[in-house]
Amino acid sequence: MSLYRRNRLRLILAIILSLSAILMLVFRTKLAPMAEELISTQVDNQASDVINAAIREQIDAGEIAYDRMVTVEKDRQGNVTAVRTNVAEVNRLKTSVLERVDYMLTHLSTEELSVPVGSVLFPEFFSGQGPFVPVRVLAVRSSDAVFRNNFTSAGINQTLHRIIIDIHVKVTILTWTGTREIAVDSAVLAAETVIVGTVPATYFGMEDGT
Repeated sequence: MSLYRRNRLRLILAIILSLSAILMLVFRTKLAPMAEELISTQVDNQASDVINAAIREQIDAGEIAYDRMVTVEKDRQGNVTAVRTNVAEVNRLKTSVLERVDYMLTHLSTEELSVPVGSVLFPEFFSGQGPFVPVRVLAVRSSDAVFRNNFTSAGINQTLHRIIIDIHVKVTILTWTGTREIAVDSAVLAAETVIVGTVPATYFGMEDGT
């Protein structure tokens, strides 16, 4: 190979490397943060759907029921004297729900989590169009569920009592830029009933909510 050709080849390689470096810089400073934000939103949405689906499964299977979690005590005149939580049942449900949520999150497919490149590069024109950036769940950590109650008036001498589950999970995902941990919080209605009579000020066994 002549000296001219070698120099020309070196110049072409230098140009390619320079362009690659520029593109990498643009990607890391401009596109990567945008892609990470879209991925975080996608994971949050999918995780929230999974949490809702897990609790619906428990409700449909009869595992979550108001009268199994709560006992309304009344006196001989039918007045409500106490509202008590079955703590053992609530703890059992907490474990069951979290196990199901963890399982469903770790088995989300890359197709469900992937983000289209068009939404990153030119969202004004190609939003939602592929190819897709694969995203994979590596681990689900620090999952927790808190049961709380909510009392609201439902009419004369009637109170609507709702039991809500606040679920918090941390999902570690693998994207094209590395790993990232995303916190997901979701509040889901588990059960509700209308209590006829005055609800006592003291409620036993569960956090109060608004």
